[in-house]
Order: sequence, then structure tokens, then C-alpha cells
Amino acid sequence: MADDKDRELKADIVFERRRFVRIKGNFVVSYKDITTKEAKTDVSQTKDISVGGLLFTSQEKFALGTILSLKLRLPDSHDYINVKVEVVASKQLVKDVLYDIRAKFVKIGDVQKDYIRKMIDYNLKNKPKG
Repeated sequence: MADDKDRELKADIVFERRRFVRIKGNFVVSYKDITTKEAKTDVSQTKDISVGGLLFTSQEKFALGTILSLKLRLPDSHDYINVKVEVVASKQLVKDVLYDIRAKFVKIGDVQKDYIRKMIDYNLKNKPKG
């Protein structure tokens, strides 16, 4: 009985970690580590996005705290959104080949943030029921 209550409490704590609504979505993203001069720009795609950050795949593992310059292409946009993100997690998917990179926005303009918020709201309202 106590184990069930402990599990529920832990589930609540994990749930509370996220402050922003997150949606799944594959959007084109290009990124570059701005902390090193040898950094190259790479292109990938997101797995999910929120107003606070995003998850994307990378061929490179980044250390926690690494700042990336990121260009994000969202639906119905003719231009990229330029932002700076901080890596908060880097998880290996395929040994030395592919990583999930979770990053939070650290430098994002109000216009870009509003565009992301509207895109998320639209997707939530038009999500197929079932």
C-alpha cells in the first residue's frame, strides 16, 4: 500500500518537472556549437518542441551546458527562427553515431516565442481525437 503512494508521489514529481506543453513534431533544425571555433553547422530534425525548449537528434554528443546557435524551420514559415539554446541532456541512441539532445531556449525573442506558442496551440486544437 505504501509502495503505491510512493509511486504516485514520484509520478507527480516527474510530471511537475515540465513547465511547458510539449508537442511531437519533426521540424528542420540546423545547429552549431558556439563555444568552439572548430564547430561545424549540422542539420537534423526535432522530435518535440515547447515554448521552453526542444528535443532533436544529433550526430554529436554535447556536454551539458553547451550553448548552441540554432535555426529552426517551423510550418507555414518562410524564414528560420534563430535562437540560442543550452544543452540540458544528451542521450546516446546509437553508439558514437546518434544522440538525442534536449535543450532549453536561453536567447529567444518575444516574436519567436509567440510564433512557437501559436503553432503549439494550433496543433493541440487540431489534434485528431482518438
